[in-house]
Amino acid sequence: MIAMKKASLVNGWLFLVVIFSGLLSLLYPVGHFFVTEPAAWEQFRKGELVRKLERHVDEQFVLREPSISLWADASFLLFHAGRPGVLVGEKDWLFTREEYYFDRRSEQVLAKNLDELALTVCALEAMGKEVLLIPVPAKRRIYAKWSDRSVSTGMDSLYQQITSALSASRIPWLDTLPLMQRAASKDAVFMRTDTHWSPYGAEVVAAGVASTLALASTQRFQTQQVAVEPYEGDLLRYLPTSRGLGPEREELLVRYETSALGQAQDAAALLGDDMPPVALVGTSYSAMDEWHFPGFLKQQLGEDVLVYALEAEGPFAAMREFITDPAARDERVKYVLWEVPERALIQSMEPIVEGERHACMAHDSDHTAELAGVGGSGR
Repeated sequence: MIAMKKASLVNGWLFLVVIFSGLLSLLYPVGHFFVTEPAAWEQFRKGELVRKLERHVDEQFVLREPSISLWADASFLLFHAGRPGVLVGEKDWLFTREEYYFDRRSEQVLAKNLDELALTVCALEAMGKEVLLIPVPAKRRIYAKWSDRSVSTGMDSLYQQITSALSASRIPWLDTLPLMQRAASKDAVFMRTDTHWSPYGAEVVAAGVASTLALASTQRFQTQQVAVEPYEGDLLRYLPTSRGLGPEREELLVRYETSALGQAQDAAALLGDDMPPVALVGTSYSAMDEWHFPGFLKQQLGEDVLVYALEAEGPFAAMREFITDPAARDERVKYVLWEVPERALIQSMEPIVEGERHACMAHDSDHTAELAGVGGSGR
């Protein structure tokens, strides 16, 4: 009985120490805030002070990071899991949850987005543009062997649903899935800890685009490796485990640089009025320097490329930016490459084109009819 009382007493004191330590750890960030924050009374009067204080304490709280790491460590050790947003695979491979979940709402959103995509392509063709859709397959499709997770029939067939709809709408598209599957036997086409493709994956797809378009190149570009550096992917934000626990956080990223080779410039270029014939519209797969997709396209196509790509905003936001830009109505811009991740098409997005659908759908170009089967051939 005495031993039990002593144990209860010890536990009680330990509890008080923990609480007291937590209170003490809050004193510094609170004190630091009031010492350094100007016009505190004015902010209090406007109702802004409490929000700023909460944000400051959250950033400065000394136990914040250890607490986050401790929880992440426990979740990984007990359940081999991270925060909602990431799924932990084998061999340190990480996958986004967006590639696994498909429900009735996903089906409805997909139908709406495919309709909007077809309308937009039709509007671009009415402007005299030749469009090539570049669907980016889910990372899970390429590396299913490292992801011991089942998916619904709707999600498993998503890439096929998208490409079948493109063919049915007579939209030229590049079948990137077999290209990336074949290339994956040589090197990684996706980053192990990231949602995006690797530079090698981007290069493989760029070569496929060039083979499909077969442009008569007017320029020469050279791509060179400039660095190899450690890289931590975006999915690690959902797995903030302690160092030494969880997946290996760093992987090697090869950085590239593409430059035009010396050549005579025409008068338009010298006057700064040169307009590339190719526009690339896309997402972070195209926007981020890490993947170097525009650079690989320049070299493979033998043409300069206008880039309209946005990070974390989806493929429709970038297309809205392009289609309202003067370049969309410039006849010198003849080709539009539209990079669209398959998982993006089951996300709600704002529409791109306003107007009469039947008027646009009545438009049909000879080039569209010629290339409508490109995706089906796997070229």
